[in-house]
Amino acid sequence: MPASSLGTWSVLIAALAVQVLVSPSIADCVGNTCSEVEETQFLQFTSRHDATPESSSQGCPGPSCGAPGCPGFVKCPTEDDFPMPFKGRYPTSYPFQPGMHFPKGFKWGLGTASYQIEGAYNEDGRGVSIWDTFSGANTVGMPGSVCEQAPCPVSSAMGIKGATGNVANDFYHKYKQDIAMMASMGVQSYRFSVAWPRVVPTGVMSDGINQKAIAFYHDVIDELIAHGVEPIITMYHWDLPQGLMDMSWNSSIPACDSKYKQGWYECADGSVDSPQPSGMDALVVKEFTKYAELLLKEYGSKVKYWATFNEAWTFTFLASGGRGKAPNVQPWYDPDVWPYVAGHNVIIAHAKAVSVFRQMQAAGQLSQGHKILITNNQDWREPLTTSPSDIAAAEYALEGQLAWYCDPIYGVKTEAGYEHDYPASMKMTLPYMPNFTMQEKQLLEANRPDVFGLNHYGTGWQSFNCTGSGTASSSCTTEDGLPMAVSSWLFQAPWGFRKLLNWIAKRYGRDLPIWGTESGWSDNTISALQAKYDTGRLMYYFGYIMEMWNAIHVDGVKMEAFMAWSLMDNYEWERGYAERFGCLYNEFQFGADPNSPSPESPVYVADQGVIDGVCGSSCEDANVGKPAPVGAYNQTRHAKNSILWLQWVWESNSMVDQSRFLASTIGGDVCYGEGEYNGVKCSLSSTIPGPAPPSAYSY
Repeated sequence: MPASSLGTWSVLIAALAVQVLVSPSIADCVGNTCSEVEETQFLQFTSRHDATPESSSQGCPGPSCGAPGCPGFVKCPTEDDFPMPFKGRYPTSYPFQPGMHFPKGFKWGLGTASYQIEGAYNEDGRGVSIWDTFSGANTVGMPGSVCEQAPCPVSSAMGIKGATGNVANDFYHKYKQDIAMMASMGVQSYRFSVAWPRVVPTGVMSDGINQKAIAFYHDVIDELIAHGVEPIITMYHWDLPQGLMDMSWNSSIPACDSKYKQGWYECADGSVDSPQPSGMDALVVKEFTKYAELLLKEYGSKVKYWATFNEAWTFTFLASGGRGKAPNVQPWYDPDVWPYVAGHNVIIAHAKAVSVFRQMQAAGQLSQGHKILITNNQDWREPLTTSPSDIAAAEYALEGQLAWYCDPIYGVKTEAGYEHDYPASMKMTLPYMPNFTMQEKQLLEANRPDVFGLNHYGTGWQSFNCTGSGTASSSCTTEDGLPMAVSSWLFQAPWGFRKLLNWIAKRYGRDLPIWGTESGWSDNTISALQAKYDTGRLMYYFGYIMEMWNAIHVDGVKMEAFMAWSLMDNYEWERGYAERFGCLYNEFQFGADPNSPSPESPVYVADQGVIDGVCGSSCEDANVGKPAPVGAYNQTRHAKNSILWLQWVWESNSMVDQSRFLASTIGGDVCYGEGEYNGVKCSLSSTIPGPAPPSAYSY
């Protein structure tokens, strides 16, 4: 540093110290003392020998805020701060070992989501969801619709345009078949979601409740119970009623304006330059709380286990900036701001729902045996090397996704109790981050969920400063050496699952039960018999369940449940029907759907907020998998090897040798349903694969 700059540098350091002492946002961002931040700032700037005062004056919070090489952290983390069950030596094989039994009462099951399987999108008074709008379904005349004339626009952020959930698996009509099928397979628990716009068509309770929808879910629950399948309900799995969010196709409505319904993005009037989430005052929070209370009163006597939201990170972080999830609309498109506004409101809505749940328990309307949770998602991020910078990059990635929601909701375990707030790393480095009011913190502290719900799929290696900027966002994820599914983001590593379970137990307390609420593997098979030999999915579940056993019995993690995703191939959101996660292959009866986007459908250009052009050949029936409404009831489901093996696991509550399904299979096509497949009549039950082998019960 030139001697002539020393005077200016001293002034900057002094000014920085004053800024640290007076700025609540910086003081809050580390959860310790301001002097620690001051020390971190000094280390950060003095370590940049080529920095000028001008390039260093932004300070904290900022993208480089933190210890040198470890933005987001006062001190660089070490291997001792990170769960390392393998200490850098990763398993290369998972041989079967008899005698690996799970704790008595361990919950096994499968999961689905309403929009992905129900179909019947415009039947019996259902309202429009943001996914109907996003995918371009014909919603003219439906409650909450923003489309006045068909064909309705399809979003440019939609990956496979033309695909919708209009028909999907037709579960709305076929639920009795599907539940009989589940019972035949020995399914113990079934996690499914209720469609908010089906129950409350506009999302606004005062507009009316759909009694046909209320009756439908009673029928589903009763059918499950009659067949010995335990229902687990998710209140919200991404299908926000469109009636709670105004939008315009060719002009951007103003943000932070209470004259408009803003969905999860609601913020205080006039705060658009630095949005203040409306929190408890938000219309969507108030309506979700009423909706949650309605569900608990209607179904609480029959259903013990409840989840408020599914994957809040996915439906907020990926719902702006063209990242592929609904709504991706103006004026809430900026990915540096609006996901965090939405996330804040979602966290408060969750806490309000838990508060209702606790009040009903206190009043005796729900028992103390009833449990409530939220399911959040995280893929494991393993440091590429043992360098402090790579360890920090991995920790930063975990905190920026899972801890973003779980730190406020569950609280980080400390010697004094639990601290309910956003991660310090996010507050230190992000350009925008809201703050919790004292009232909101008290709400969160008083309403900690009973169970930690975890959706986990894959793993990646995390390394720092791939871009060369040295900022918190300069890190990258690679997957060298890890098996890849059809989904571009999904790479298999069972040991990553075990590490994540340890990370959660360490951060949120080993006394907190963890439920695996989703894990799964995708393929793109085109026939039932091709799909049956699903070695990738079989080895995925074998390895992940084995490492879950290790987490329980070797590491002492309080893991109590594992739900495979999904029951059957279904609508895979913006990817349509091109990626199949089902443990059963679904024959969708693809054909023409007149209510789906056509080549003439306008395209809503999300980053500009205008209609521009038409969908063209991308939306042609021949180029897109579209389940046809005609004949949908004759769809059939077909068992894959993975679910035949899982049946043995569920039956024995133990690890089972998987080699029988790698060498070959058992029987031919196991077809469920009332239709036909390749000229063969299907059934609602099957004797395949038969009883679990004796080795499953050995000690």
